[in-house]
Amino acid sequence: MLDELSESRRRILLAIKERSAASISEVARALKVSHEAARKQVLDLQRAGWISTVCADDGDDPVSAGRPAAQYCLTPAGENLFPKNYAALTLGLLDEAGAEGLARIADSTVQRLRQRAKGTSIAERLAAAREIYFDADEFTSVEQRGETCVVIEKNCPFLDVAIAHPAICSTTVSALRRFTGREVVRERRFQDGDGRCEFHVRGSGRARNTRFEPEPPRSDRKP
Repeated sequence: MLDELSESRRRILLAIKERSAASISEVARALKVSHEAARKQVLDLQRAGWISTVCADDGDDPVSAGRPAAQYCLTPAGENLFPKNYAALTLGLLDEAGAEGLARIADSTVQRLRQRAKGTSIAERLAAAREIYFDADEFTSVEQRGETCVVIEKNCPFLDVAIAHPAICSTTVSALRRFTGREVVRERRFQDGDGRCEFHVRGSGRARNTRFEPEPPRSDRKP
């Protein structure tokens, strides 16, 4: 994302990143611009949530009026603009954890969903299932299609990992099966170029078991 920013914003963030923290005067000198030009850009970045004056400084309080010039540092959101390699780390951890690790992920997801469910009916559980990835996830919805309920995921939060290690998706299928007590099949998949995942929660019949297992094969594709 850093490459998508304007050159001036990128240079300011790089200057702060290299110094860990910097004042507006230090930014102005580093960019060879006026103090006022640097100040405007720095405040814009602060409003965007990418930098802050709440910086680590031997446990001191944030800089306030009357103290030396405020130091600006990157927030977690600002740090995330710089290259990361979370997918490789996650894949390595999954390879080490194996099936037992995936089962623990499914266990944790089921426990979290049960805490958020406001009732025990299938409708109430599916309402809670919208938050299988994030609280109030705007990219996940639930539709009723005949006797089948469909949990639709329009944004995969770990797509790179899911493409390289499809077994991670079994944790979602297994968690939904255990949470709803029904059979669940993922009929549409990001990995297949569908642009979404659809988890079909069958309306009749109980789930075969409550143990973690790889997701079952999907049925014939439907429009």
